[in-house]
Amino acid sequence: MARAYTGIFLPGNDGHALWAAGWDSFEAKWKELSKNGLRLHSISVSVENDVPQFIGTYRAGSGGHALWVSNWASFEAKWKELSKQGLRLVSIAVYEVKGTAMYAGAFLPGNDGFALWVAGWTSFEAKWKELSKQGLRLVSVSAAMIGGSPQYAGVFRAGSGGHALWASPWESFEAKWKELSGQGLRLVSIDTYKQGSTRMWVGAYLPGNGGHGLWAAQDWESFTARWNEWSQQGLRLVDTAGSKHPCTANALNQVVMPTGTYNYAVTGHADVYHWPVQDTTGATRFARLSHLEAVEPFLTLPFTDTDVSRGGIWRYGNGGWHHAGDYSQGDATFEVKASAAGKVIHVGWDQWSGNTVIISHDVNGRADAYRTICMHLRDGADHDADAAWNQTMTATWISASDLADYKTHLLDTGNTKDPATRNLDAAHWGTNAQTILVSVGQQVTRGQQIAWAGNTGPGGKKGSGGPNTHLHIFWTRKDTDGQFYFYDPYGLYSTPDNYAAGITDATSGPCVRYPIGWKGGKPQYP
Repeated sequence: MARAYTGIFLPGNDGHALWAAGWDSFEAKWKELSKNGLRLHSISVSVENDVPQFIGTYRAGSGGHALWVSNWASFEAKWKELSKQGLRLVSIAVYEVKGTAMYAGAFLPGNDGFALWVAGWTSFEAKWKELSKQGLRLVSVSAAMIGGSPQYAGVFRAGSGGHALWASPWESFEAKWKELSGQGLRLVSIDTYKQGSTRMWVGAYLPGNGGHGLWAAQDWESFTARWNEWSQQGLRLVDTAGSKHPCTANALNQVVMPTGTYNYAVTGHADVYHWPVQDTTGATRFARLSHLEAVEPFLTLPFTDTDVSRGGIWRYGNGGWHHAGDYSQGDATFEVKASAAGKVIHVGWDQWSGNTVIISHDVNGRADAYRTICMHLRDGADHDADAAWNQTMTATWISASDLADYKTHLLDTGNTKDPATRNLDAAHWGTNAQTILVSVGQQVTRGQQIAWAGNTGPGGKKGSGGPNTHLHIFWTRKDTDGQFYFYDPYGLYSTPDNYAAGITDATSGPCVRYPIGWKGGKPQYP
């Protein structure tokens, strides 16, 4: 299901956890984390197709605690019962499933004054003002469409000092968050619901200082990446809100491979190029937002031939991870051109991908900020035939099965080991006139031809069958740690079916979750 997540972050350095799941898994995790010295501090619920998902934030704690989910009559009764036992409701979530209003709450130890109120906006705001005058403060707020009308639920605890309550569409909500943050207030609770075509947001504010953050309406991959990043910077997630993501589910959460790793070292080149992950030391992998969020628009397409089409970009059509772009013109070759001005820093034969040219690009005053890596290029039929045997077929790191398949390709296309007996198939190997046209240290301009597309190396073609002539291009950016990471200039990070149909059409809409790297916001010819 296509779900989006929003979270509030405030200062903290204690143990913590985040969990989102259906009820059975959520309850089981609550019991597990409770035994491990964590306590549920906030709970929110989002519903899609009458399926609720529970989102919980945990902090280090001890003592009594409780979790309760039920209809209103049972919830109110349990609230009264637990309150008498020295527990206080600290977080509430209201939601509707199959026409029934449901309530979820987290309880922690407390002996202070408290209140609970559930009503429409007019009554809710009036009660908030009334209780505020009586020395109570709104510490948790939730809202949902119940029976076709907005219903608000609020948890009040004893407190003093400045405070605020705000409900509005996002632009106004974000502006108020910035305004109140500058006035010494901090957003402590948030929720969202959709009324008609308008998504509404509601938040409660209390006094606070120091670092804070708000990460809104992101897919799970982006949300957890920010949670991980800000947690390391001394912030803790204090409340969440779930909603329906406007993108289709099959386009979300696809930046990071769930298994394996992907780092590419070009033969004869010093640097290694990395998949965009922040942390792979634990069981969970986190996207590297410092890299993904900083991509700048300076690229144009690496060709001018209008018959060239786009293939797999971040992922292949079969679902495999690609981390690059493929462009082809059937079996025919085409001129490969520089996507932007830059300096050639590598020309050579990669044992897996064949002829490779790497161009370094200075962008916005930063030297060597980006690199484009063009692969499967042609550098003269005879040269490539020799390199296939002398460099790839002698590689010790390539599997025996891949080398066997590559050898099949070589022999099927007239590339025998002995040059004297070769009869190279031009459809696969091109001609001696189709060579790499640039050299290391050379400055190139945008749109300058650098080579011809081919299928050199087993990464371009192995086994029997026709040519697989295409350009494979890695787009990479130098991050704050000085390392280069792959990115998708379309900002989509998905399978081919989610990209725009036309080669120069803009890929737009809610599925474009990260900055676009194309000059002018869409791919265009140089």
